[in-house]
Amino acid sequence: MRQGDDASRLEHAVRQVLARVGAEAATLSWETGQDALPTLAVQISPEGKFSLQRLTLELEAAFHNLGGELKALPVLEAGGYGRAAFQGLLGRARLRLVVLREAAPPPPAKPKPKGDKPGKLAVILDDAGYSEAAVASLATLPPQVAVAVLPNAPASAAVAEALRAQGRELLLHMPMEPEGNGANPGDDALVVGLEPGEVRARLERALAVVGPVAGVNNHMGSRATSDAELMRHFMKALAGRGLYFLDSRTTPASVAASLAREAGIRTLRRDVFLDVVEDEGAVRSALATAASLARSKGQAVAIGHVHPLTLRVLHEELSRLSGVTLVRPSALAH
Repeated sequence: MRQGDDASRLEHAVRQVLARVGAEAATLSWETGQDALPTLAVQISPEGKFSLQRLTLELEAAFHNLGGELKALPVLEAGGYGRAAFQGLLGRARLRLVVLREAAPPPPAKPKPKGDKPGKLAVILDDAGYSEAAVASLATLPPQVAVAVLPNAPASAAVAEALRAQGRELLLHMPMEPEGNGANPGDDALVVGLEPGEVRARLERALAVVGPVAGVNNHMGSRATSDAELMRHFMKALAGRGLYFLDSRTTPASVAASLAREAGIRTLRRDVFLDVVEDEGAVRSALATAASLARSKGQAVAIGHVHPLTLRVLHEELSRLSGVTLVRPSALAH
């Protein structure tokens, strides 16, 4: 069977599944991966009311009936980046389906005419601190790429010191409570109900581990950042230290950025997650979206992780972006 026939069968089957579960508003687009296989990229935003369990069962049945393969992909940062993801293979066509927790970014905008100022793009890589081995890979990236270091990982202090030696801007990746019981932000996380003194103490212990940083962003935190009382305590503890706050926006209900501004803290917000799932095509597509937003809005903030796949894509693609100037996140905080 020809590749085009497989692609047509795949898209027809997926559209039927989406219609049956009430997710017709999903965004579908075709991409070509490095292996030349056409990939149907599907993003489902949270506005649609459908059963995730039924979507899973319907997809599994559709691929089984057509003789294809379907597997669940790990969703990164269980505190709120995504709800679920799947990868399927039907003959010579591939599916990548992601169920998001927030509205998908707008489609790529047309580049501005020549002569206009380039858009500013800040890239931050989260979750550093588990291994010193990642430091060498990070050294291959432009110095404007910032890194957020966890305070409660095995090699946090050593990794932070090595990254500072690269001249790289660092953030404290402050652990915060996620929704549900399936994800653990680690020791000394900010959780709902903490007294103000304990919030300050946990922040100060975290800063003591990671060392001098330019800013702070949340690790997980979909429950914590939507709790106004906790965020007021946190911003009061953070104020006056000369640090900016980056709201990773692991939940659309986050009040962290607005309360940071109320406390007089320079603030910025994440626009795009680069690696909701560990998939090369998805990371490249997300980076292109971030660059497009930077061109159309004048600036954009993208967050990824210190995973080998993400680092490799950034190493290959950042120098190829057109109409975009890569900047440190501190340049966009206000």
